[in-house]
Amino acid sequence: MKKLLLLAALILSATGIQAQTKTTGTVNLLSGMTAEIMLNEGTSTATLTFTGPSDRWFALQFGDFSTGGGMGNGEDVVYYNNTTLVDAVHNGIGSAPSTDAVNDWAITSNTVSGATRTIVATRAFNTGNTGDYTFVYSDATIDFAYSRSSSASYALAYHGASNRGYQLNRTFECVAPDAPTATAQSLCAGSTVADLTATGTVLNWYTESTGGTALSDATGLITGTYHVSQTVDACESDRTAVTVTINTTPLPTVTATQDFCGSATVADLDATGTALSWYDVATDGTALATDAALVSGSYYVEQTLGGCTSTARAEVTVNIITLVLPTADDQTFCGGATLEDVVAAGTGGNTLAWYDDAAGGTALPLTTMLNTGNYFVSQLSGTCESDREEVIITVNLTPIAPMGDAVQEFTDGELISDLDITTIGGATITWYMMNAGMELVEVNVDTALIDGGEYYVSQTVDGCESLTFMVTANAALSIDTLTKNNVVVYPNPATDVFIISGETAITKVVVFNLLGQNVISQETDSEEVNIDVSALGTGTYIIDVYNASGAKTSLKVVKQ
Repeated sequence: MKKLLLLAALILSATGIQAQTKTTGTVNLLSGMTAEIMLNEGTSTATLTFTGPSDRWFALQFGDFSTGGGMGNGEDVVYYNNTTLVDAVHNGIGSAPSTDAVNDWAITSNTVSGATRTIVATRAFNTGNTGDYTFVYSDATIDFAYSRSSSASYALAYHGASNRGYQLNRTFECVAPDAPTATAQSLCAGSTVADLTATGTVLNWYTESTGGTALSDATGLITGTYHVSQTVDACESDRTAVTVTINTTPLPTVTATQDFCGSATVADLDATGTALSWYDVATDGTALATDAALVSGSYYVEQTLGGCTSTARAEVTVNIITLVLPTADDQTFCGGATLEDVVAAGTGGNTLAWYDDAAGGTALPLTTMLNTGNYFVSQLSGTCESDREEVIITVNLTPIAPMGDAVQEFTDGELISDLDITTIGGATITWYMMNAGMELVEVNVDTALIDGGEYYVSQTVDGCESLTFMVTANAALSIDTLTKNNVVVYPNPATDVFIISGETAITKVVVFNLLGQNVISQETDSEEVNIDVSALGTGTYIIDVYNASGAKTSLKVVKQ
């Protein structure tokens, strides 16, 4: 029986379970005589610490009896007989107690200090012996009666009124357990008291080493020192100091806005961190699988370092860009057109890119000269590019300018349509005149010709207009001699030579074309001068004639 109890105590100790115990504390009986009973619920054993005189017998009766009772017949009693603690039953006044057949008290200590003997002994709550008192752990009180020999003697004898007494309703008080065991702890930001660990029963956590109020499990933790106690049988232990370090994991680094072309998954999201987890909600929720398809909207990422996850999540705005084909029709151009002339439309002001391949290749510069063939256009938004739309381009040749005589004579009443030019068969003919702003303005073919008028003509084939050819129209002269300010020029028109004469000597003759260019300049000192124009082209010219006084006479002539 004793071995089993010892084994149970060892098991409780090894497993860290604190047995519930309570005690009467030391009860003063007589001078030099005390008693204490401690009950251990875990092992169901009672421990008696009993002191008395070292030179005589002394006895203790315990149990539950009324005021004035005690040392009564049939009550459990123990006494010291100079050898051991005797387990007995009281037989009433004047009779020696009956010793139990089995002494259930095991003495663990028997010491003497001066005139006082101290005995420590244990036994089970219930020995099974009808003469033994049965201890019940739930009892709140216990009664004591006691006596001792009135003189130094170990023979049981009448003790006298001054050497006996009783104490009733001695209250059991709990015995505080040992402080729990705990080590320094490193926890993640957001941890609470519920996350702290210690070995003990009914743990209580405090911020103070003594006093204060126990923290609730939901209390958030900060880096610092906490204190933990354990409560057993309503008794609270001392407190163990525990160093707590709260590790704060920073947010991962992200690009706040991320664009994706067409389709993308969570694995395509960009963030810098360790053990990243992505969510579609700012808090709580379930981490997204890496192959989960992305949609435009907000996503949130956290990282885990050293087992600690960032308390917040970094937000990323995702834009899924799906580009449709640009709009472009097949188009026809004249020679000299470039890609910049091709009409195509994207969406939302997106940039267009042109290629000469349906796929691959490098985008062409807008200055690329067009040739008849197939071109392909896409639209760009950021780094995203659509598929390519095919555009068939037809490039028609630009015809040459019409041909004819640069200077043509007309008679009064003739029209532009009477001018003689050569064009490509089927070409559309367009006539222009120069306005004051030096711009060509289209005129009708029924416009009447004027002397010296300059007319410009183009021809258009397959929608392509040529450059213009200029015709100078001169009114036909009825005489072959021009006279002005007594200066005579003949013949007019001339083929090779103009003859100029005057009343006074001619000092200088200058010939200009209609562009104002000096084509002949001849010094002279004669009343008649021959001007060789054989090298000049057919057309109208202005001749300035100077005399000795510096006077100038200008005449318009025609070289055939």
